[in-house]
Amino acid sequence: MSDKKGISMRIKVLGQQFDSDNNKIDEIQLITDATIKNENGLFIIDYTESSENANDNVTTRLRVTEKKLIMTKLSMVSSTLEFEVDNKYHSIYSTIYGDFKMIISTMEYNYNLNKDGVGDIYLKYMVNLGDGEPYSNALQISLYE
Repeated sequence: MSDKKGISMRIKVLGQQFDSDNNKIDEIQLITDATIKNENGLFIIDYTESSENANDNVTTRLRVTEKKLIMTKLSMVSSTLEFEVDNKYHSIYSTIYGDFKMIISTMEYNYNLNKDGVGDIYLKYMVNLGDGEPYSNALQISLYE
């Protein structure tokens, strides 16, 4: 897969949030079209989703390797989130309501993409927003033709 524009695929993103007792408290699912390209073992996946603001779409770019996922959201406000087991990443999460300091600690990262980028990625991570209590999240990303 060396096409500079990328190959069209479908992406399913399932996000789940859990409370301190590991009870699921929220779930969001997105299924949409995506483009994927492989640049020397780094998969770059781009897709568009709706934003909280009806006049603004969010373009999401995932940069994925066997050990790490970087998620960049681009719109009127932008943010970058990094996921890698045994590393804490500090970021600013920008929303239409303001900016929040964020710490992400990835506990689990399962990478199962084939050479064409078809397959799944699973993340389990803790998020600490501002001075609030940390909470647990899971992200399941599936790419298929």
